[in-house]
Amino acid sequence: MVTPARIIEGAQLTGSAATYYTAPVLTKVRLRKLVFCNTTGGAVNVTVYLVPSGGSAGVTNTVWSAKTLGAGVTIECYEAEGHVLEAGDFISALGLSVTIQASGDLIT
Repeated sequence: MVTPARIIEGAQLTGSAATYYTAPVLTKVRLRKLVFCNTTGGAVNVTVYLVPSGGSAGVTNTVWSAKTLGAGVTIECYEAEGHVLEAGDFISALGLSVTIQASGDLIT
């Protein structure tokens, strides 16, 4: 069964890599949209990781590396869209005070 869902309701990133979504047990998640909004007054570098279960954010699972978002800019991370997270896989990111939102298909 495929259920569309908003998987990240909106959270502010920090300056170090943190987990913002983990695929649930017995579920795969196909990423549909991954959006970042910089509401700060200056440019912010954003890094995004799609991390396998049991792994950690690093160079082998980076989809965006220090992508610069100008002040007031909203941008979609097309590089992550369409990827499938297996149960336990997760999305990590960093980019001080940038907002992250995501939607996807939960596949059970």
